[in-house]
Amino acid sequence: MKICLSEVDLRIWNQSSKVHRSKLEEFFREQNHQIKGNIYFCRDAKYIIGSGSGGIHVYLGLKKDGTEVAIKRILKNPTNDKDFENELKHLQDLKLESKNIVRYVDFEQDEDFYYLALQLCEYDLEGYMDELRKEEAENKVTALKKVVKEVLLGLQVLHRAKVIHRDIKPKNVLIDSEKNARMADFGLSRRLEDGSTVYTVRAGTKCWEAVETLDQTERTGYKTSSDVQVAGMLVYYILSDGKHPFEGNNLWDQEGKIREGNYSLDEVDDVVAKDLIERMISKVPEERPTVDEALNHPYFWDDARKDAVLRKLGDIREVQYYMDLETLHNLHQEMKNSDGKEPTVDQIIDRLITSKPKSTPKRKLLDLRKTLTEIVGDNFAKVVNLCDTVKKYNESFSTWKAKLPGNEEIPFPDDLLGLLRFMRNKLVHEKDKFDEINRLNHFPDFFISLHRLAKDLNWDY
Repeated sequence: MKICLSEVDLRIWNQSSKVHRSKLEEFFREQNHQIKGNIYFCRDAKYIIGSGSGGIHVYLGLKKDGTEVAIKRILKNPTNDKDFENELKHLQDLKLESKNIVRYVDFEQDEDFYYLALQLCEYDLEGYMDELRKEEAENKVTALKKVVKEVLLGLQVLHRAKVIHRDIKPKNVLIDSEKNARMADFGLSRRLEDGSTVYTVRAGTKCWEAVETLDQTERTGYKTSSDVQVAGMLVYYILSDGKHPFEGNNLWDQEGKIREGNYSLDEVDDVVAKDLIERMISKVPEERPTVDEALNHPYFWDDARKDAVLRKLGDIREVQYYMDLETLHNLHQEMKNSDGKEPTVDQIIDRLITSKPKSTPKRKLLDLRKTLTEIVGDNFAKVVNLCDTVKKYNESFSTWKAKLPGNEEIPFPDDLLGLLRFMRNKLVHEKDKFDEINRLNHFPDFFISLHRLAKDLNWDY
């Protein structure tokens, strides 16, 4: 059926888009609209705002109630039928309702096509990045970081609903009129019915596929970690102004680099962002973080979160008494080497207590014995694991030379937990001096190492 929208009361038009406003005004004046159920659109090429493989076009359109929509017109054929049914099922799933997932609006069909009405967004990711290039550098950095977080929040919604996207790429991230990033295009998405892997035919876009899926064909195993690697590629794309971490001379070269794990992150300067990307794009699926873990990465920590981490971890007893625990560790080795047998926990603690200065108050020594006994328990391996883990992360800080700003000449401690306690004490007792240190910008890898240490030691923060 054809209709002229100029005959329809303009008051029904719920105007929301700024980017598409002039084109929609022109659309409203058209004399030759198509109507499919509740959906109005025009097949003129100038109203096409997107396209895909298999005869898919996306048009500007309106619903009868005046809602602006993007109408995805899908040619009916066996391949498209399956993908459409799959996408419609996911879009209508209440578990996937989120401000970071493109919103389903309506659906119609005729003999030849499906018409999927979706929330009208302003840009795809590529178009939005073009717009951001006009912004001041600081505003651009803030906006891109927001996009990164919201892409991962959208993926988090999918994974918590046990859905794997399988086609993460720039064109499948849309930006709405409120500048929220939304994941889109779920035709290739699959649900994890049982277990942690779904087996299906290989799908996705060349060079936006996880390494473990590249050489598969009919029985390809997809896990949430497969999405995570490709999402890591997308994070780098966003923060590097459109580069790919596995950049190659051509698609085949690029795919080869994905297989080899041969990446470059040179176009991103932020050390913390690089750490997040490196973990997400790891060649080994088991080494990649979950989406929840990625969102808990220090890259997303604001000042309030950093303060909370410093307070929480700085108050852990193993941190407060680390110097004594490290001494116990050294005494353990010394006693074991000299006697040729494993000393008991009580014997090691006794040796430490007797090594303290004679002027140390008896009450303080009793309290120290009690605390160390509680921390160590009857398993000294806990102390060994603690000290070995801390040592692993101390290597990053072996060359610290910076001092507190201003006239003070107090050097920072040269180990991770020493700096943690130092910063925690400044934060709690000398907030003005803590603020002078400028949130540890001297040591951008501090929170990265702290985050890894806490994870390795199962510390809750």
